[in-house]
Amino acid sequence: MKTIQKQKLSIVNRKSSIVNCTLSILLLFAAILFAGCTENTPGDDPDNPVNVVMQDLALQGTVKDESGNPLSGVKVTTGTLDTTTGSDGTFAFAQAGTVDDRAVVKFEKDGYFTLTRSGDKADEMYDEVMMYPKGNSDISLQTTFDASTAQTLQAGGVKIELPASCFVDAKGSAYSGTVHADILYLDANNPNMRKMMPGGDLATNQKGKMMIPVGTADVVFTDDAGNPLKIKAKTNVPVSYALPSGKSADGLPATVPLWSFDEGRGVWRQEGSATLKGNAYSGTATHFSPKSPGLDDEYSRILIEAVTCDDELVDRAVITVEPNYPGSLTPLVWDFWPSGEYYTRSGFCLIYVPVEVPVKVTGRYNGQTKTATLQTAKSGGMSNVHLEFKDNCNNGIDIIFNLKEGPTMQTFIVECVPAMPKPVSPLDRMDPLAFMKGSGIVSAKTGGDKDAWNDGVTIYPDKDRKGHWNADFTEFTYNCRQVYNWEELLWIGFVYLVTEPNPYYDLDFFKLYKIRSIKVLENKGVAITMPPGPYL
Repeated sequence: MKTIQKQKLSIVNRKSSIVNCTLSILLLFAAILFAGCTENTPGDDPDNPVNVVMQDLALQGTVKDESGNPLSGVKVTTGTLDTTTGSDGTFAFAQAGTVDDRAVVKFEKDGYFTLTRSGDKADEMYDEVMMYPKGNSDISLQTTFDASTAQTLQAGGVKIELPASCFVDAKGSAYSGTVHADILYLDANNPNMRKMMPGGDLATNQKGKMMIPVGTADVVFTDDAGNPLKIKAKTNVPVSYALPSGKSADGLPATVPLWSFDEGRGVWRQEGSATLKGNAYSGTATHFSPKSPGLDDEYSRILIEAVTCDDELVDRAVITVEPNYPGSLTPLVWDFWPSGEYYTRSGFCLIYVPVEVPVKVTGRYNGQTKTATLQTAKSGGMSNVHLEFKDNCNNGIDIIFNLKEGPTMQTFIVECVPAMPKPVSPLDRMDPLAFMKGSGIVSAKTGGDKDAWNDGVTIYPDKDRKGHWNADFTEFTYNCRQVYNWEELLWIGFVYLVTEPNPYYDLDFFKLYKIRSIKVLENKGVAITMPPGPYL
């Protein structure tokens, strides 16, 4: 790939996008299941209606205030369903209203800016959003003025220059009373931008394209009764969006698309363009839904799988993504990458990122932090990241085997400390030698004065071996027998234990028992004496 510095305009021509993984996505998307009816959203343009389809979907999330505390009393609406958050700020639906197979969710509470979120429908979704109160702050403005006068309104980095007598009511009639204005501005430096901005995943109505915002302005005008006011037809209102603090205009394109958020469909659509003038992008608006000048680009994807003990999939691991460039080589696109967090849902998180760039993925879960670095894929491609949060797991027990004499000369005992655990499966407890390569016979002496090796003795391996556990599974007694002995001689010898894994089983066998390691306490051998056989 090309290495592009901030000063080079060509970086803007690379197509990138980002999808908020607070709406976590599994590998396999569900088929569309009709669980309701198709309807037109009230107030739509009759020539371009929004068709909402209710689909089965495990949709959950949490609403927080600007300080990160759970926000109660929020009305959450998706399609024909709605609920209200309780003291913990959570909400849950078994279905979602979808438009073009995208789930759309609306959040409303008196005294707060209304927020619409959306994302590609999957089997399960989780969204954590943050609602901002109306009022005056360093990023918001609440004011009133006479509609007949020209006004310059500014909140944070956005400036709106309203001409005199530019408002109409919902019916299109000229309005001349008091105007109530509420404005919220989020720029690329805001650490909560991802949780607070409309849409959240930055999808556009242009297939394969996402927008990377310079700054997002939410502007609401109402009359004294709280009824919405609009800008009268054919009126162009000048609007400028200052670059975030610390962001240089060097290398920025002279013109970028000006995006307007379609709240019915949950996507951004281009409506004109904004021109760089000094340290701000300027354009005009004919209406005021949330707006943003921003770059547009293609994207690649990162699929994150997060697991914990026993490879259990992790729900709501916190994921962040950042560029991993040396020195000052960070591309321009990352200067406006909305900061924020993503969340795994049922173990997975799909993040849309710029193509062919080195990135660092960080995951946090249960007090643990795990990282991975990678080069993102080409346009439309996908990279995979596996994060294991196993520091606090019980990774299994350490078993000690001790070889002991048995109650008779034909037996020996393997002591197990601690007791042999019950496997995580329908299997019964296997005997100790099942976990090792086998027992060993050091030497053998047959009867009389004759010393010889005798291969006729068998300490039965695998499923046919003879023996039994005691009541608390701390000792297993083995019974030895001769398979053949042509001279019908007495057999005398020794057995011992080895710690090499049984070649008939792999390490997954140990996982069934949650056994981490096996050690032999003593390995001096136990004498075995068997009378002449055979004992078949």
